[in-house]
Parts: sequence; C-alpha cells; structure tokens
Amino acid sequence: MASNYEKGMFNQLQTALLKIDELSEKVKRIEAVTENKYLKIIYEKEAEIERLKKDNMELRERVAKLEAEVDRLRKQLNNDSNNSSKPPSTDIKPNAPNTYNDRTKTGKRSGGQRGHKGKYLSRTTIEEKIAKGKIKHEVISHGIPIGSYVSKYVVDARLETTAIEHRFYRDASIPVGLRAEVQYGPDVKSFVATLSGQGLLSSNRIVSMLAAWTDGAIELSDGTVYNFLAEFNKKAVPLIESVKAKLLNSTVMNVDETGARVNSRNMFYRNYSNEEHALYTVNKTKGKKAIEDDGILPRYIGTLVHDHNTVNYNYGTGNAECNVHIIRYLKANTENTKHDWSQDMKALLLSLKKSKELLVSSGMKRFEQSDLEEYRNKYDEIVAAGLKVLNETKSRFYRNEERRLLNRLKKYRDNHLLFAADFAVPFDNNLSERDLRMVKIKGKVSGCFRSLDGARIFANLMSVIKTSIKQNISPHYAIRSVFNGGVCFL
Repeated sequence: MASNYEKGMFNQLQTALLKIDELSEKVKRIEAVTENKYLKIIYEKEAEIERLKKDNMELRERVAKLEAEVDRLRKQLNNDSNNSSKPPSTDIKPNAPNTYNDRTKTGKRSGGQRGHKGKYLSRTTIEEKIAKGKIKHEVISHGIPIGSYVSKYVVDARLETTAIEHRFYRDASIPVGLRAEVQYGPDVKSFVATLSGQGLLSSNRIVSMLAAWTDGAIELSDGTVYNFLAEFNKKAVPLIESVKAKLLNSTVMNVDETGARVNSRNMFYRNYSNEEHALYTVNKTKGKKAIEDDGILPRYIGTLVHDHNTVNYNYGTGNAECNVHIIRYLKANTENTKHDWSQDMKALLLSLKKSKELLVSSGMKRFEQSDLEEYRNKYDEIVAAGLKVLNETKSRFYRNEERRLLNRLKKYRDNHLLFAADFAVPFDNNLSERDLRMVKIKGKVSGCFRSLDGARIFANLMSVIKTSIKQNISPHYAIRSVFNGGVCFL
C-alpha cells in the first residue's frame, strides 16, 4: 500500500498538472489574442504602406506634370523673336540693337555701306522733275532781273482746294458722275483712300486731318469716307482679278495668314504674294474652308512657300517650308536641351543658303546633283544624331518638344531643302510676312474694323497698294488711276 507521503505527492502532482493545463489554456488564449492583435496591426501597416505607395506614385506623377508645366511656362517666358515665331514687338526683355530675329553683328559701321547709292536733294533731280511736269515751276526774282543770276530751289507742297464748276448748256448732256449738285473729285477720293490704305488711318482721323489741312474747306463725314472706299472697291474689281490671274500663273507663290478684329470678333486675313503682285483676302474662319472660299489655291499649280501650315499641302505641285521659322525652333531647342544637333542643323541650313547665294551671284542656276545629295545626307545624319540623344533630355516637356521638332525635320526634309533643289524657291516666307505686317499695324493704329465689308474693302485696297509698290509705282497714282477707271500696272 502506498504511504501517505506518496499519496500526498500524487495529489500534488495532479494539482500541478491541472494547474499546468489551466496555464496552457491561458497561454493559448493569450497567444490567440496577441496573434489577432498583431495580425491586425500588420494588416493595418501593410494597408498603410500600400496607400503611401499609391500616394507616392500620385505625387511623383503630379511633380512630373508640375515640372513639365514649369518648363512650359519657362519656355513661354523665354520665347522671343529670336527663338520662336513671336514678332519683335512682343519681346519682353530688351534686345540689343539689330539682334532680333536672329540677326548678328557684322562689324560694319552704321548707315549706308561703301558702294551704296545714297539719296539726296539735288538740282539735277529737281530740274528733271520740273521738265517732266511732276513739279510746278515758279520763279521769284530778287534784285533787278537783268543779266546773269544764281538760282536756288525751294521745294514745297501746297494743298489747295478747288471748286470746278461744270456748266451744261442746252446742247450738252450731263454725265452720270455729275448728276448731283455737288460731288467730290477723284483727287480727293484717291487722297482719302491713300490715307486709309497706306497711311492706315481711321475714318475720323482722315476727316479731322482734311479739315485741318484745308482750313475747313473740306468737311467730310465718316460715312463719306466709307462711300469713297466702297466706290474704289467696286472700280478695283477688274484690277484685283488681273492680280489674281498673275499670281495663278506664277511658278512660286508665298502664302500666310494673320488674325484681325472685326466688330469685336476674330477674322483672318490671308495673303498671296510674289515679287510683283500681292493679293489679300479676309474670311470669318481660317484653314481649308477659307482657302476654298478664296478660290485661289485650289486652282494653283505652282510651288507654295509657307510657315508649316499643313493645310497648304493639299494644294500646289510643291510645298516649301519657311526655314527662318525652323531656325528659331532649333535655337530654342539648343537653349533648352543643350544638345548640339540642333545647332548643327541651323549651321547646315545657313551654310546651304549662303552657298546658293554665291552660286546665284555667279550666274549659276542649280547645285551639282552630287553636292545636293551630300547636303541631304548631312541633313539626315544630324536628324539621326538628334534621335539618338533624345532620351537624354530630362525634362518631359522639352523632350516632347524636341521629339516633335525632329519628327517634323525628318518628315519634311525635302520641303525644307526645296530652296536648294529649285533656285526659284526662296529660303523663307518673309515676303508674305512683310506683306501681312500692314494688317497688324492697321489694328494698332486704327483699332478693329467695324464690319466685314470694311475689312474686305481694306483687303482690296492693300492689294492695289502693295502691288503698285512692288512695281515701283506710286500708290497714290495707282489709286487715282482706279478712280479714273484706268489700270496702271498689269
């Protein structure tokens, strides 16, 4: 039989085992609670990490967008007439003299250069004009008019108002132009049209200036000025059609367009030009519809020169790109990306331009085919070099700008080099841009047009004025010829 001691030990052992079981259960419960607690914390932390990753990704994308926007704004702020299509008048930072539009100092002194024929007031010139009847000759004698004398000319101009009375007797018929009791003559009308077109003056300024110059003898109204211009517009139709026909028969034509305000709305002037003729149109819209409405490019079978207005590629038998514009974009790319390829392309185009000018001055009419191919190969090599370093541009905005520039150069290579393949094609589109400049000046001097009809009258007026200037004819004489029913420069 077990002793009392052993029984006691056994009881204690059972009690201990029970205690151990209780503690084991308690530990399990604690472990379960602890595990659930930390698992929850882990899950929460993992969820928070994922959220932070997502936030970080969104912030990275936002930073990239903001950096691109900063680059865009910086580019917009740094753009001027040297590295973009913006005119010099919009430049914020002042340019050094003669440096806008990528002009550089030549080292030559200011003023007329050696060999330049200057203009000055000479006795020979005045006497020739007197002999031709261009200048009225008056003589004022000083002293006793006997024997030899020394003559001195004073050239002056007088604005005299004359009322020409036409008397019709019973055997004379009154022409249509003289049916009214009083009307203005062609000299006044042509003078008003010249002030409006070449002087770019508004109607009210023309009225006030004529009243001042004639000491109140001629007192027009704004409506009368408009009627003069409307009469000119009607009489100029045959001349405008003749200019249009001359442009359609030309082998090369420059085209460009610009906006203008007409009765608080945007309208668009379009210019068609060559070295001898200029034609202006105005439309409510721009692009293909306006071109079709003008009816010029759909009928044209020559080469068009323009500023990468791709709608023009639907017309003509050839298209030449303005290289002055592309040179500005190349300069901007060099400034923004620090890549050499764009500077190399600029140097190539300018070198090719200079080589062409030397050949033309020597009487040559084309490059050797081998030389032309060498230029094309060099062009392609520069574009390939640009594509190779494209991804090195850190700024996403500038990288996209550079990619677009390279794609344009690659796609329109033959259009940018057409001036070298065909010597009749100019290097740039400056001819049309210069012809359109008067439209912008008109807006600055006189403000917007009051009606679309008025804008179209101005377009025809400028067509006559610019064409006469290109043909070395006085614009006032050309306008007076239109009022008199004549055509002076066909």
